[in-house]
Parts: sequence; C-alpha cells; structure tokens
Amino acid sequence: MIKTLKLGKWGNSNAVRLPKEMLNQVGIASTDNEVSVETTDNSIIIKPKKEKSTLEKMFENYDSSQPYPFEVVDKGGAVGQELI
Repeated sequence: MIKTLKLGKWGNSNAVRLPKEMLNQVGIASTDNEVSVETTDNSIIIKPKKEKSTLEKMFENYDSSQPYPFEVVDKGGAVGQELI
C-alpha cells in the first residue's frame, strides 16, 4: 500500500499520522505504545515492536562460532537400576 501522508509539527519534531488500515496490515495495533524505527540512506522503516521470547533472550549473546564448553556441563551420573 502506497499513500501520500501529510507531515505536521508536534512540538519541535515532525509527525506523520498513519491510517488504521495501514497499521492493521503490518500488525501494529492502535493500542501499541511503541514501534521499531529504522533509517537507511533514503528510507524510514516502521515495524511492529515485538517482545523477545524467553528463548530468544537466553540466546541473544550466544556465539555459534565458539565451541560449546562441554566440560562445564554437569552430565550427571547413571540413572536407573543395574540388573544383575
């Protein structure tokens, strides 16, 4: 969807009002308080701000180029009962 929108003043900043149907199309609710904004050489990209899952948070500093330090992992002992 391409639309021409008006640029207005908001204090010392400029603002663009985004139509509800445009927000709905990309998954931004009118009740959302924040969006993710990225700038490139000639574009401004607005995306829904998604919270990271617990799993994403756990692995955010993981470096897959480094070998996993298995020696620090408690592998536990044998489990079960030995049958004689």
